[in-house]
Amino acid sequence: MANNKEIAQHVFLGTGVSVLAGATTGATLAVLKNKSVKAYAASTGINCGVFGATFFIIRESFLSYQRKQNPSYGLKDSETRDIDDLVSSAMAGVTTGGLLSATFRGSRGVLPGCLLFGTICTGGQLLYSAANRWRQDTIINSGYMNLPADKDIPTKKLWDYIEIPSWSPVRKLSNDEYNALLDSKLKTLEEEVKQIEREMQRQQQDKKDDGN
Repeated sequence: MANNKEIAQHVFLGTGVSVLAGATTGATLAVLKNKSVKAYAASTGINCGVFGATFFIIRESFLSYQRKQNPSYGLKDSETRDIDDLVSSAMAGVTTGGLLSATFRGSRGVLPGCLLFGTICTGGQLLYSAANRWRQDTIINSGYMNLPADKDIPTKKLWDYIEIPSWSPVRKLSNDEYNALLDSKLKTLEEEVKQIEREMQRQQQDKKDDGN
């Protein structure tokens, strides 16, 4: 179960990301509309920061309460993580949307705000959980979990994740093929250097012969 320090870190991080995303969006809209970038960035940054702070405070409160109940049911946090995250995000989205809509639009905006922000936050959490599960499955299927603790995990570059069709004239080279290609180029360069040295020696010999 997360302690108060971890909860505070999650809230501050989420709020900071919300402010940054809002300011970036505002600045982009200002450029497109030929308006004041500072004004738009500040306005959207503050609005998104208020939403983010409210959302993450409520979400972490729901999440903390749910995880406190797990021991009484003999469950671990890792076993209920996805459903806890989903329920907490959905409830936080509904609550935040309702509160902020009531504040800025009055009682008429409560229901639409609850539905809109609840749907957005629920969908966002589903996407995040799916991406996280895909990442975990990728790590497990890669076999790296079975490597000895003192063995380095090979790193992959972006090129390694790109699948090239069999009909494409471009293909990826294996390490052996790449090394063989380098050796071939090195031998070619060595032959060219030797040829240049022979030419220089011949020219020097010709000059000596002409001098005699």
